[in-house]
Amino acid sequence: MNGIGTEENFLTASDIAYRIISQKIFDGEFQPGMKLSRRKMAEVTGVSVIPVIEALKKLEEDNLVESRPQWGSYVIVPTRARVIQNFQLREAVECQSARILAQSMTKEQRERLMEIATELDTVPYTKDTVIDSRNSHMLFHTKLTEFTGNDLLASTLRKINLFWLLSNAIAVNAPRVTYPRYWHRYLVDVIGKGDPDEAEKVMRTHVNDSMKLIIATYNT
Repeated sequence: MNGIGTEENFLTASDIAYRIISQKIFDGEFQPGMKLSRRKMAEVTGVSVIPVIEALKKLEEDNLVESRPQWGSYVIVPTRARVIQNFQLREAVECQSARILAQSMTKEQRERLMEIATELDTVPYTKDTVIDSRNSHMLFHTKLTEFTGNDLLASTLRKINLFWLLSNAIAVNAPRVTYPRYWHRYLVDVIGKGDPDEAEKVMRTHVNDSMKLIIATYNT
């Protein structure tokens, strides 16, 4: 991300601090458990301490950072328990999204989802493609939830995805992750048939299959 664009003109100092700190967390530069000193973060982001405090508060709301009295803020450690809880919430959000879409998905929405799904299912999954695959996977599930028209479902999934980026689970599993070649397209096909119960069932299997692959790497 180069951070250049017309939208940059409308970012507050707090927005800039949030973007820089979160990207360093996702890139692994700020690793889980690392203390985020307000003064140090001000130096890193090039803004004053007050915007940094606001950014750290937002990062805490997004479950990327935790704060302790007398200790300060630090990057959340994605333990096995937290990863499981995150997937349980994902399951609830995405199963409900599948039910809604089964009754409301338009032709244009189906075509867009199928376009992303085809890329996910056909591009070879290797260490060289892991980042693009991760981004496409997030885009697929983000669009699926956004297309429900339920802003609360979409905003909840956003936080789930942020934690997923923090845990960097797909990058960790890249050498051994294997997906059925029609996994995502099959999901779109089932939702498109218009049966909410069947759509929910297939989505639940989809989410749980992902969780099993990722949970295997967490021991604590």
